[in-house]
Amino acid sequence: MARGRAKLSDKQERILVQAQLMGLTPRDMQQISNRLIALQREADEIKKVGDAIQGYSWTKTEKGTWNITTPDGYLCEFSKGQRVKRDYWSRKLDYSIKVTKPGTAFKPRHLQKKGIGVNDDWTARICPEGSKELYALINWAHGLKWEIKNQ
Repeated sequence: MARGRAKLSDKQERILVQAQLMGLTPRDMQQISNRLIALQREADEIKKVGDAIQGYSWTKTEKGTWNITTPDGYLCEFSKGQRVKRDYWSRKLDYSIKVTKPGTAFKPRHLQKKGIGVNDDWTARICPEGSKELYALINWAHGLKWEIKNQ
């Protein structure tokens, strides 16, 4: 028993008729579809990065390292990252991190050789300051309370 064609909405039917009148081929329509999918993925990634960095502030020091302030008021001072490991999709960098909470009785913590992964799939122009490394550090700072508790 043969199957019928897939039902299209009125809007889709009008677009199909226009595409046929313009001489577009199925290959052209596939390229348009791929572009729409890529734009949607990029929009999702922009939203994800925006949500992740919300409430954080950062400054770059003269040494080229990063200081990140979390929404909870913790100040994380990162050393320069040293390359440890490289996979096909990411690289891992070791940092020495000093965590303080200015204006409180919080005892400063020093974390040595903390491995933080930088994913190569991230789009640099979407990351804050165009830096995948900074985005990885902010993601690490997001789980900071857990890190401090276990030390």
